[in-house]
Amino acid sequence: MTEIQNLFSQSIICYITDNQPSTVSRYISQHSFVSENEGEQKRKKYSYNTTREIIHNIAFNNLVPTKKTQVFFNFKGGTGKTSICYQISSFFALCGFKVLAIDCDPQAHLSYCLGLDIHGDYQTLYDIIVNKTELRDAIKEIYPGLDCLPSNLSLTRLESTLSNMPNRERVFLKLLEPLKEEYDFIFIDTNPTISTINRNATLAADELNIVCETQPFSLKGLEILIEELNSFSNIMEYNISVKIIANKYEQKTATSQETLGSLRTNYKDYLMNSVIRKCEDINISSKKMQSVFFWCSKNSPAIEDIKDLGREMIFHSTKKKDEQ
Repeated sequence: MTEIQNLFSQSIICYITDNQPSTVSRYISQHSFVSENEGEQKRKKYSYNTTREIIHNIAFNNLVPTKKTQVFFNFKGGTGKTSICYQISSFFALCGFKVLAIDCDPQAHLSYCLGLDIHGDYQTLYDIIVNKTELRDAIKEIYPGLDCLPSNLSLTRLESTLSNMPNRERVFLKLLEPLKEEYDFIFIDTNPTISTINRNATLAADELNIVCETQPFSLKGLEILIEELNSFSNIMEYNISVKIIANKYEQKTATSQETLGSLRTNYKDYLMNSVIRKCEDINISSKKMQSVFFWCSKNSPAIEDIKDLGREMIFHSTKKKDEQ
């Protein structure tokens, strides 16, 4: 488990919860939360554990997860799905939810972002399905609120095994169902292919998040992907819930503007309102193996965009307790 040394100010708590400073200060005072620099003549800052407790209780305590299992997918490489999966997993954990991130890509980029040695001898989905390893024995705790089922090159051998199994497209669904009692959200990162592994992830998903780069080739690929998903949905007699996340948007380029316009016109029923702008901080975050919320300036576009997308996904994937 990673010990988080980062401290968080009241301003970032206000920013994430969309509350006024007076509201946050009053809540902290009423519940006697102690800052890590108590007594110093500095702006008060709080530990990671205290911060996620404050954020959750102020903003999200009255919410019940409904779309627990969410997959990040695109059969085109380079769209940024792993980066978005990583940032959203970290954001949900910071917001007080218990999150499991599952790496289904043999390249193990998500595992790397989460601080795991991708050359380590970790147990993966291959070991669980083929070698009958206990699922909970393979899960690694990253830090409080965020666990990971890692990946490595062993997953390259899983495809052929799944192809020969009965009811092969629903193996993940049966496997992951018990974990919904332990986790608020399960986020799955996939590799950029249409494969039996990814079809398993698709059928296990309460929501399929297609990360689409705002470039013409990605738009054309999206058209093919939606057709493929509709065909697969009909064959499996299962309604696949899809959302599209516009990523790497560049306001100054005509092609990016045109692509976003096409997404809003042709895929308005699928498209998330939040748009992730192209920002080097997201790439640096993956390299540093730290969420943008752990080190970026609050003025960073990455902070703003991930916060907006994260909040939109939270409210889209939950319902209020009094609505049960």
